[in-house]
Amino acid sequence: MFRPFSLYVGLRNFTSGSSNRLVSFISLLAILGLVLGVALLIVVSSIMNGFDHEMESRILGAIPHVRLFKEGGVDDVSSLITELETQENVRAAMPFAQVEGMLTSRGKTRPVEMLGVDGALSGEFIGQFVSPELFTSFQGDERMVLLAKGVAEKLMASVGDRVTLLVPRIGDQGHNQISPKLSVFTVAGIFETHTTIDQHIVLAQLEVVGVLAGTHGLPQGMQIKLNDIFQVRQTGFDLLRALPSGYRFSDWIQTHGNLYQAIKMSRNMVSLLVFLIIGIAVFNVISMLMMTVIDKRSAIAILKTLGATNGEIIAVFLTQGFLIGAVGSLLGALIGIGCAWNASAIVSGIESLMGFHFLNSEVYPIDYLPSELVWGDVLSIIVVALGLNFLATLYPAVRAARTRPAEVLRYE
Repeated sequence: MFRPFSLYVGLRNFTSGSSNRLVSFISLLAILGLVLGVALLIVVSSIMNGFDHEMESRILGAIPHVRLFKEGGVDDVSSLITELETQENVRAAMPFAQVEGMLTSRGKTRPVEMLGVDGALSGEFIGQFVSPELFTSFQGDERMVLLAKGVAEKLMASVGDRVTLLVPRIGDQGHNQISPKLSVFTVAGIFETHTTIDQHIVLAQLEVVGVLAGTHGLPQGMQIKLNDIFQVRQTGFDLLRALPSGYRFSDWIQTHGNLYQAIKMSRNMVSLLVFLIIGIAVFNVISMLMMTVIDKRSAIAILKTLGATNGEIIAVFLTQGFLIGAVGSLLGALIGIGCAWNASAIVSGIESLMGFHFLNSEVYPIDYLPSELVWGDVLSIIVVALGLNFLATLYPAVRAARTRPAEVLRYE
């Protein structure tokens, strides 16, 4: 059977190992280093992809992309919604009113933002977090409110409990403080978004919040969802030009832009740091191959004496280095893919076992670990690992080819 000389010898060196235990140990470290580096890079990339996806779908899905405000409130809501939804890039619009205050229950106090919504028009905005049944129980009575899970836990409140909202009031001159206005509500239900919103949001009837906000029951403005969230600033100015004077707007870049940029920067920095692990593993490959060259100098000299060319000797060590890189990269990819697919379940299991939450929505934007495997990233990581490994094998292979048989075999 025909066997290419260089491939056969390289494969034999890879599978048989070395009589020198130190060389064999360093070979094992080189492979394990590549496995660890590739696996970690795939897992980290998947987790950062998951944060990117959750930022765009869940976090930005739980907040309005644009908020239009009008001094004194919005009079004709239906015509304004019709006008807004005809604008380019606008997907949905909903009237809202909001007021900030302190919510108390069972002797505990929590700063909250009470958001007034219209149940008939809010499906696009909070329908993914609040079930229709919960909305039904909430819409029947103006004294009913829905608490986010984080707020309910801090206040130790449950369905049917009474909570008191304290809203600060300011005198007509803008400087005379008046005692806070107290409003008592009954908890109709508890919802959860799994985001930082759970720590401060309370939902109530639109008209009730409008009264508390001082707009005599009118909406303070409109919440708007966009098709392309990255065109939010331009869309906001386009809306101001299309609407009568008196409107102003805020967008998600003002409220959550820093968070989005932080996630992007963290992804790049963490990927760079983990990428250096592959670089360290590649240095192990260089060390291993150099020790292999020293350990097998006699065999190299004999092969050259029998007629092996420098190119064939280089190909032997390139083959051995490639096999180390291929095995390490593929094993690392398999481990990384498996961990990335099950990252959320693994972390949840650890949290359940330890009774401790690694991510809390009071500190982090979401309270769970997301993971999204992108096959393009996996392929890129494997290609980069193989490329670096190939470059690492060039110098030892050239050094092996420069072995002089006469000098090596002189004392054999």
